[in-house]
Amino acid sequence: MLFEASITIPITATKANPEEAILKIAHGIITKIMVRPRPGHAALAHCVILHHEHQIAPSSPDMSFSGDTFPIDWEEYYESYQPPYELKIKGWNLDDTYPHTFDIFVAILP
Repeated sequence: MLFEASITIPITATKANPEEAILKIAHGIITKIMVRPRPGHAALAHCVILHHEHQIAPSSPDMSFSGDTFPIDWEEYYESYQPPYELKIKGWNLDDTYPHTFDIFVAILP
């Protein structure tokens, strides 16, 4: 099953006060995560993915996703067997002029 959510990060979102979006998923094993920064980011917008308030992507809490246009995809094995069945996306923006959007896709094996 494939699940998708987008997060548009306003210029006012900071790392200390990030924008948040919820990605509803199903019970099962996350087998793939795909992060799509839309064109124009210039690596100024950042996001992380959390499950039950624990950062799962990137796996290092000191890292975040950023980029410009190019997809960030990888195979994963992460079990989600406890409700709520959702991921939290947190994003912040270093651009003082434009908001930026990430599209996030997650494949789940039931």
